[in-house]
Amino acid sequence: MAEPVTIRELSSLDDCRAAAALLDRIWGGRSVMTAELLRAMGTHGGLVLGAFRGQVLVGAQMGFVGLVGGRLLLHSHVTGVAPEEQGAGVGFALKLGQRDWCLARDIDTVTWTFDPLVARNARFNLHKLGAVADRFLRDFYGPMDDAFNVGERTDRLEVRWELRSPRVEAAVAGRPPAEGEAEAAGRVLDDRGGQPIRKEAGDATRILIRVPSDYQTLRASDPDTARVWRDAAADALEDALDRGFRAVDFLRQGAYVLERD
Repeated sequence: MAEPVTIRELSSLDDCRAAAALLDRIWGGRSVMTAELLRAMGTHGGLVLGAFRGQVLVGAQMGFVGLVGGRLLLHSHVTGVAPEEQGAGVGFALKLGQRDWCLARDIDTVTWTFDPLVARNARFNLHKLGAVADRFLRDFYGPMDDAFNVGERTDRLEVRWELRSPRVEAAVAGRPPAEGEAEAAGRVLDDRGGQPIRKEAGDATRILIRVPSDYQTLRASDPDTARVWRDAAADALEDALDRGFRAVDFLRQGAYVLERD
């Protein structure tokens, strides 16, 4: 059996160099975070976590404390898991470590951004962690040249993880949101023959927005269709969030569930 994953803070120069090298490998050789910056963050109030399988670093995370609306929060800027460890619980262990670190310092909210077209990240963030998304940020970072984002418009959803909410407490205890009511939702963006189709949901208070199940593969095989999906999803999400909806779940079949707040 594999050794369990352990989480600890990183601050030594050797640890920060290892974390920087791991993040660069995950993002396809692009310099994501320098060791110097990670060390400065880790020794001056920021959060730098490493996930270890035995003595091997298999995941890393960096976040910084900010003041928004008079409240302290942690913005989780980057989380990366070694490709060979994907799906093995490393990311979840890092987020639990992040939550523990925040609660010990009376920080109740964590934010981060993610590409809304990457279904597995949406499922992890909204379903497994119990976070919600209430802001759409079109082309937030501008052009990027790493393996995941090169040639893409960097649209992002901003996640809010309210650490003490019953929703989050249930999710991290292994009781994520139930999906049974989703079929009654109005479908605002759906799939027809591999192409997005926009629909009207009328006065529905719960809506669904579909995205491709594997956008990275679609982008590699059919970039024109991928671009159509990016525009359609951006328009649908932006419109819904502007009208007071927020994304509260992501279904296994590949659709956001949004409800009016």
